Amino acid sequence: MALKGNKGEWSEIYAFFYALVHGKIDVADENLNAVPGEYYRVLEVLRIEATTENRYIRNLDCIHVHLSNIETGNVEQFDVTIEDFAKNSRLLFSYLKEKKGRSFKFPDIEQFLSSLGVYSVRDTGHKRDITIKIEDFHCGMHQTLGFSVKSLIGNNSTLFNAGTGTNFIFEVVLKDSSSFNVDDFNRSTLITNKITVRINKLEEMGAKLKFVGVQSNTLLQNLRMIDGDLPPILAELLLTRYRDNNNKVNYCVKKLQETNPLQFDLSLGWPFYEYKIKKFLQDVAMGMTPETVWTGIYDATGGQIIVKDSGDVVCYHIYEQNQFLNFLLNSTYFEQPSTSEDINNPGHPKSNPKKNFFFGWVYEQKGKYYLKLNLQVRMCL
Repeated sequence: MALKGNKGEWSEIYAFFYALVHGKIDVADENLNAVPGEYYRVLEVLRIEATTENRYIRNLDCIHVHLSNIETGNVEQFDVTIEDFAKNSRLLFSYLKEKKGRSFKFPDIEQFLSSLGVYSVRDTGHKRDITIKIEDFHCGMHQTLGFSVKSLIGNNSTLFNAGTGTNFIFEVVLKDSSSFNVDDFNRSTLITNKITVRINKLEEMGAKLKFVGVQSNTLLQNLRMIDGDLPPILAELLLTRYRDNNNKVNYCVKKLQETNPLQFDLSLGWPFYEYKIKKFLQDVAMGMTPETVWTGIYDATGGQIIVKDSGDVVCYHIYEQNQFLNFLLNSTYFEQPSTSEDINNPGHPKSNPKKNFFFGWVYEQKGKYYLKLNLQVRMCL
């Protein structure tokens, strides 16, 4: 079966090539620029395939490939020139820059990978995206660490994926519901920026939007694991995103710090909102997903590798946590996925939608009115 993957997955292969070709990964500052003179020397890259444990050891003039069969214990060893890796690295990067679409096959890259004992785009043995043995320039020690890989080639990378479970649910508390017609309201507000229009219209009517829950209980508990205040904070961020029609995460956080909807004690300058959202972004970057129980254990123990649109690769090690957190806060935005609303029947879902997120309009349930807002976060520069 031919190897197939999206840009993010193929970028993991590109990071694998890049690390071995250059023999180092530069440390990034909070603006994603390489810090002069600060880098981690790459000693080897490790991968687990279906039947083998693979080691790619970087020497001065070649990459020594060591393939150990998990079942039989047999070992195969050979050398590949660094130029062969470099040639395929350049080729793969050109493909990723040119290609449009969701998933791709690259037969010539697949042929080279096959010669290296690689038969899957993703490392099948870990949640981490790549495992690298590095020399730590801080102390000179050799460490084997897992990294998460995010790609900025061509498209902005998704940091936190949308789903039906990532809907945040608000009760619409009206001053006077006797004259409110939900179908008329949704129909009259089905215009450009409809969610912003609907929230502002409701608040002009004197309605209060009261956060009541997250559609996915797994996500709710994951957020509480990170910080008990995260569910209502994220709810307020989503409201701010649409109320002000500004999707930048850092803007919304600053706005909450000003309005302080959760009534934290800010008298001495405690940055409650910024700190808690940075923790959320960090855990998402390190593996937390909406529908898998999050235990707080990082499989990507090294940190984050970013593949830039220029083809350069930089990283944030755990040592560079402050730079990493500032980068996440300042380079993320709230994406709006498809609401799946039937434009011919506003306030109701399409009959056969591609995505069944179903959010962004007011609906009635057991005599009360509700509005859902969906959480999705992307990275940008």
